[in-house]
Amino acid sequence: MNLQQLRTLVAIHDSARFADAAEAVHLTPAAVSQQMRALEDMLQVSLFDRTTRPPRLNAHGQDLVREARDVLARFDRLAERARASGEIAGTLVIGSASGIAAASIPRTLAALRDKHPRLMIRIEEGRTDQLVNRLRRRELDAALITAPIIPESGMQTLPLYTETLMVVAPANVKERGWRRILESKPFLRLNRTTGVGALIDATLRNESVAVDDAMELDSSETIVSLVAAGLGVGIVPAGRLKGVDTKKLRIVPLGKPPVRRQVVLMEAEDNQRSDLAAILYRELRAELD
Repeated sequence: MNLQQLRTLVAIHDSARFADAAEAVHLTPAAVSQQMRALEDMLQVSLFDRTTRPPRLNAHGQDLVREARDVLARFDRLAERARASGEIAGTLVIGSASGIAAASIPRTLAALRDKHPRLMIRIEEGRTDQLVNRLRRRELDAALITAPIIPESGMQTLPLYTETLMVVAPANVKERGWRRILESKPFLRLNRTTGVGALIDATLRNESVAVDDAMELDSSETIVSLVAAGLGVGIVPAGRLKGVDTKKLRIVPLGKPPVRRQVVLMEAEDNQRSDLAAILYRELRAELD
């Protein structure tokens, strides 16, 4: 058994197809199959149910994946400690909800690259629910997301910044007050599996606002574009309105007092790469302050 076989096994678990796993570990599908056959021969146990297409990991395979994640994490941590004293190096994989990294990361990455040339950071975007699940599976070291309404068990959050949620409507909407504006036209809703979407949904329910749902979308930018085209009203974070031509929009804060979302850096409480995540957090705070 070797580390490459374990990395391939984990990639298979996390991928829909062998071809996707092969791409993730930079091998051909044939090489992936060969590695798994060799691993099964060595362990003298079947790891896959080959009556399905594609083959699926069986109970033995699932158990081995959990152990493999721990082994790989321990090896990566050992490799980092073996480097020169005081040197910060390695790869930090950060998840980001749509748009957050674009707003807060670029200058931070430049500062980190200057201070720690051997520290690499990879950003992978996704919905909030997907990112939290990936944190639990140890596929991400940390994630930039909207703070969840109900705290996630086994996770800790480090606050970064807050921003107001804004009601956006076509400029010709004459109704007064955020509530009447939202009830005046079809509602373009942000996906409720996102952190912001869940906060918006909870706010509307708590305030008993009767919106006329028309679409549920993944992107705040798309909502703003559709509103500007006169197709409805929506709610987006204030940061998504920067650089937008607001002549076609009417914009008011959501709620009194205005509702604000908090952006946080989330990581697992037992994150074995917490020291690297802490370095990223310090640089983010320095950039935002």
